[in-house]
Amino acid sequence: MEVGEIFNSVPLTRYHWVATAVLFFAFAIEAWEFLIPSFLLPTLMPYFRVGTGIGGTLISAPYFGALLGAYGFAPLTDRIGRKKSIMYGLLGYGIANAFTAVASPGEWPVFFVARFVAGFFIIMVMVQPFAMLEEFLPTRSRGRVTTYLASGWPAGTLLAVAAVYFVLPVFSWQGAMLVSSAMALVYILPVYFLLDETPYYLVGSGRQSEAKNIIKKLSAGKVSIDDGTELYTVNVRRGSMAELFRPELRRPTILILLANVTFSLGYWGLFAWLPTILVDRGISFLNTLLYIAIGAIAEYPGYLAAAYLEEKKSLGRKWVMAIFLAASGAATFWLAYSFTFNDVMAAIIILSFFNLGAWGVWDAWQPELYPSNIRGTLMGWVGGAQRISNSIAPFMFGFLVAAAVIGFTGVIVIVAVSLWLTVIFIYYLKETLNVPLDEAIAIRGVGQK
Repeated sequence: MEVGEIFNSVPLTRYHWVATAVLFFAFAIEAWEFLIPSFLLPTLMPYFRVGTGIGGTLISAPYFGALLGAYGFAPLTDRIGRKKSIMYGLLGYGIANAFTAVASPGEWPVFFVARFVAGFFIIMVMVQPFAMLEEFLPTRSRGRVTTYLASGWPAGTLLAVAAVYFVLPVFSWQGAMLVSSAMALVYILPVYFLLDETPYYLVGSGRQSEAKNIIKKLSAGKVSIDDGTELYTVNVRRGSMAELFRPELRRPTILILLANVTFSLGYWGLFAWLPTILVDRGISFLNTLLYIAIGAIAEYPGYLAAAYLEEKKSLGRKWVMAIFLAASGAATFWLAYSFTFNDVMAAIIILSFFNLGAWGVWDAWQPELYPSNIRGTLMGWVGGAQRISNSIAPFMFGFLVAAAVIGFTGVIVIVAVSLWLTVIFIYYLKETLNVPLDEAIAIRGVGQK
């Protein structure tokens, strides 16, 4: 019996909500990690005596590391499992990030290297929770609940804002970074004690008995598989990046790469510089945190709306994401020419609602398209594609602004266009609403495992 078929009859239980909560906060920590340097940038630049060019490079440091981690570390997740990958990611990040605090005034390369290494590890905590959760969930509620997981991002945003607001005045930027490291290290414990390895991974590893026990556990005893039934997953070469380019997968793999590059540019190109953009428009640094916090709160109804709509048969993943992306691009374009308090606030609220709602759908949709034995590898490919934009956009825009090639208004316009381009790329991907995992794309010429 194919594992995905079992999840057509698995009910949504307390087990699923516990797993969602644990992974939600792991993802929130990852969001905190990537966002906090942007919030600290107005403090970091004078400390290291650098301008916007090097400032953008400091923001980009973990993204460069994450790009390497996505293609070097991520394929291992299909070999060692989702749970261990997340734990190793938290551990490596927590240690590496703590070394930023030893950087003396003017020693920005020390900060850069520490953040680069931290990014190499934290990418596991960004992409693997989605693959892991979807391998626990019933088919009919998979998209909705995974989108709830994605809403850990604004929670992490608010935590980062709180850390900067309360810790920065007392312990400077070093204190805020050390708190971030401590959170990651402590959070290894709930991941270890509260999460199991997924049935898909266990079956692919030949651990039939363990997989059956987990299925019985997560279904609250309502689904039991007898010892004589052999479970299997699609047998592609585990943890192989080359498998992403099989004839059946080549097109979606390339489309996902392009969509992630433009979509990430449409998020990080703006949000990495948002505090600095607002300061440039005459808003005090601490007040910029208020704008960002309100925008983060506005993201929650966006996630909830997207989670509700993507399970509607008349819409599904594709159309909800397309609508949300188009609206987000329009709101971003509005922000480019907003200078009053009311206009800036309204634009940030609307673009936050639609932009992060689209991210919620995207995070649920991508893992559904690929077989279990390369799902972790796919999420590494996804993370790497996103890091291409994350690593390039901050320092590229920083140098362009510093060289007076474009202003911050021009940056925002580029971001809006990137969001609209993403709609074109996702249009050609397959809808996965109510499709069991491993069945979204038929893989020819492979056996069972």
